[in-house]
Amino acid sequence: MSNRLATRIGLPVLEERAPDAIDIVLFEEPAVGALARTKGSLFLLAQITGTDSGLARATRETLQALQRDYYYDLSTGVLGALAKALSNANRRLYHGRARLGIPKRASVSVIALVIRGREGHVAKLGPASAVIVRDGRMFELPPPPAVDEEDPRVRQRRVAATLGEALEIEPYTWKGELAPDDRVALVSRNLAQTVGVDEMKRALATLRPGQAVEHLQHLFAIRGGKGSDGLMAIEIVELEATATTHHLEPVRPAEPLAGLPDQSPVPLADAIGRFGHRGGQALESLRAASARAVLYLLNWILAFVPRRGPEYPRSVPRTAHVEAGRRRRTGLAGMIVLAALVAVGVTVARLGSASPTEAIPKAAVARQAIAQASELIGSVEKAVDGADLVDRDPERAKSLLNDAFAALGRASSAGVAADSLAVLQRRVDRRLDALYRVTRIGEASTLADLAAAYDGLKAARMISASDGSLWVLDDGRGRVIRVDGGDGTAAVVFRAGTDYAGTGVAGAPWLLATAATDVVVVDHDRQAWRIDLKERVPRRMQLAGAARISPRTTLAAALQHRPPLEIFNLYVVDGASGAILRWTPPAVIPVEYPDLPQPYLTEAADLAPARARDLFLDANLWLLQAATVTKVSVGLPLPQEDYSLDPPPDGEVRAALDYRLLDGATVGDREYLYVYDAANARILAFQRGDGAFVRQWMAPRDGPTAGLLDGVRGMAVSSVAEGPAVAYLLTAEGVVRIVLE
Repeated sequence: MSNRLATRIGLPVLEERAPDAIDIVLFEEPAVGALARTKGSLFLLAQITGTDSGLARATRETLQALQRDYYYDLSTGVLGALAKALSNANRRLYHGRARLGIPKRASVSVIALVIRGREGHVAKLGPASAVIVRDGRMFELPPPPAVDEEDPRVRQRRVAATLGEALEIEPYTWKGELAPDDRVALVSRNLAQTVGVDEMKRALATLRPGQAVEHLQHLFAIRGGKGSDGLMAIEIVELEATATTHHLEPVRPAEPLAGLPDQSPVPLADAIGRFGHRGGQALESLRAASARAVLYLLNWILAFVPRRGPEYPRSVPRTAHVEAGRRRRTGLAGMIVLAALVAVGVTVARLGSASPTEAIPKAAVARQAIAQASELIGSVEKAVDGADLVDRDPERAKSLLNDAFAALGRASSAGVAADSLAVLQRRVDRRLDALYRVTRIGEASTLADLAAAYDGLKAARMISASDGSLWVLDDGRGRVIRVDGGDGTAAVVFRAGTDYAGTGVAGAPWLLATAATDVVVVDHDRQAWRIDLKERVPRRMQLAGAARISPRTTLAAALQHRPPLEIFNLYVVDGASGAILRWTPPAVIPVEYPDLPQPYLTEAADLAPARARDLFLDANLWLLQAATVTKVSVGLPLPQEDYSLDPPPDGEVRAALDYRLLDGATVGDREYLYVYDAANARILAFQRGDGAFVRQWMAPRDGPTAGLLDGVRGMAVSSVAEGPAVAYLLTAEGVVRIVLE
């Protein structure tokens, strides 16, 4: 009987899985013989309860880390290494649960199987299971606890409900023999309960692994199964031992004279041939000697022939004068160049440079600063139970990273080149990003290249309409450009100097707002225009009191007044007085504003509205200031003591705040405010309810998108039911789409 076993694996078809199923299946079969003999093949299944994509990404990273920990651990046996790797994965997810935003009701169960030789090793956490079908009977691995382990305290100690639930747990393990024709399956408890034990045993025992998995997957869908559907089927087969197929035999020559020197069968033929060959060589030598003798004779004769002496020129030709002049000019030019080099050298020598008494202390300071920075970064990166200092003690990590940042600054001031400090600087930046909740933008694409399509473009601001389109105000040529949010197609819908439907000539666009199914444009001639999102034709709209708006005004917004009626109130922040004016239309379509505006604020705000940078409107009105916002609820501005935006946690290492753009969006069941900080080229997210800081996004440190967030002129963030939000940024060249993961 052979000791060599092989496996056939069946995996679920991704296209036929339910949309709400995010279970993860991984396996690795080493191709190196030494690794296969010592560690074997590893099969993993994670049963995930919930539909959070962030939890799925965190679980996949945890399983990959478990895989690496198992194959790199050579300190103990297979089962011990597997249990340690699963415990490390549990601690890693436990420490990162809050940082990754994993919901409390979500759970992760992991079952791990290792096949090495004829042995099977299983470790598990949670309800996910492994079953084996042998001789028509199906058993669970690990088996249920024995009688002496029925104590609830023992079972609670050994089996946890979910991965990352507690800091210290001990996985439930099993070890046993495997035999050829065994069928093993890693299965989600939800799928097993839906398809039934009998149907699972019949499929595993009678079908190949791939067919069995496909059959169970179809049966799960037919019986209305939802959620977790993880499944992996493994068939154990025996490889035949290698055997000698035939015996090797020595090779003998077919002829008895094979291998002897070749000889002619004619008597004396070989001797005559050798004589002729030697005679030819003698004749060739005689011919060469004759040729040399003739050559020597001719040279001796020519030595006695009289020769004519050389005649030297008695006058200098014109070419000699030209050549001498060229050499003089070349020499003069060389002396001039040499004099210039000497002058440059003297000038450089007189420039201020560090004397040896100054250079030696600077080198010592630089060396000490680099050593200190390296030591501090190493202290932060040192992992204890799979977590670095940022996860274990954020305040201590913050202090050490700030000291390392200051040490690198001292090294740079001492004359160390930036390239030499780049590696340490990147390490500090990565840890500061994790500490200050900074995400580097990875997915970015150009939605519309407006600068290439429209000459004289000078993009000023941008708004997002209810149909997902983006409207850009161009101060260069007096245009309003509509950009489709899906395919990026752009078209001019409003142009200064155009007579629309005989109602008047449009002026240069000035204020821009949108609500319901309309976009409102107020031009510099104090004329108001209404543009329907479907028709996209500007129509003149009455706006009483428009002539009173200050020329310094830049902020306008609109809000639907009486849903489902498509009428809306119009709000303008006067740039001179700071008053917030509100126009309320009658309940008549199309929208008109025959009455003068009324002041919206019932009390004075503690921060002047005239200094507001941007305006956002939902159930409340939000005024963006340089470092915070003012919340206005039903005309009452809340003081900063009652509501304000928390300062970002990295104020010690960033420049002063300079908020420029504001927008709001709903992601899942959470409402956020998104702010663009021009001083630090970043996008900040805050909880809309209490103004608490959530996360920030910055451009990559290098690469083609390193300057992505420099000079943003407009920002719109779309709401999504689940997954990361999508932001649209207006730059000098056009509209860029980024994903805020």
